[in-house]
Amino acid sequence: MFIRAFIASLVAFTCFSTLVNGATLVADEVQTLREIANTLGKTNWDFDVDPCSGESGWVTPNPVDGSENSVKCNCTFNNNTSCHVISISMQERF
Repeated sequence: MFIRAFIASLVAFTCFSTLVNGATLVADEVQTLREIANTLGKTNWDFDVDPCSGESGWVTPNPVDGSENSVKCNCTFNNNTSCHVISISMQERF
């Protein structure tokens, strides 16, 4: 139990410290996300906000099962200043 809590804390700290340090998604991956959004007609991704920030349509907080929306990033590149998309989840229940 302690190990799980420790690992969860470590992951949360790493994510928080990465956001505080200003790591951002590399430009070519932002462009790729724009192309995906245009192709799928996805309008709730806010490109004025970094896609790896977890804000403004990039992650659905407390999603209902079947309607998840998230872009997950690894922001440990270039001394924690650059991010790369590691997964995209777009599900919508019809």
